[in-house]
Amino acid sequence: MKKKNIVGMIIFISLLLAAIFMLISTKASEKTFEAVILNTVIQSDGEVRLIVERTTQIYADPNNSLAISSETSLVDEKGNRAEIAALQSGTHVKVRLKDAFIEETPFYYPTVYEIRIIK
Repeated sequence: MKKKNIVGMIIFISLLLAAIFMLISTKASEKTFEAVILNTVIQSDGEVRLIVERTTQIYADPNNSLAISSETSLVDEKGNRAEIAALQSGTHVKVRLKDAFIEETPFYYPTVYEIRIIK
């Protein structure tokens, strides 16, 4: 009886640690910064890009070209879904993206998870 309890407890602790590790590792691969939208560019193939200047320093160059994809959530100040038209030049936003930047990749376009209007 005691052996079953010990084995059950070990399995439970192992599963709990695995779940905590997975949660931490997914958050560790995200980076957040604040920025000001400089320009919205619509490519000929329909791809929408935001040219932003970061106000939170995370990399040496403050400019980013951010692709708006189906994975990107656009949110207004109140937490409601926003449209591309709301992302005007001069709008302050908070950007949450995949943290995979490498200085040796000068034209890196990160996966953008969320763009939230803050002002």
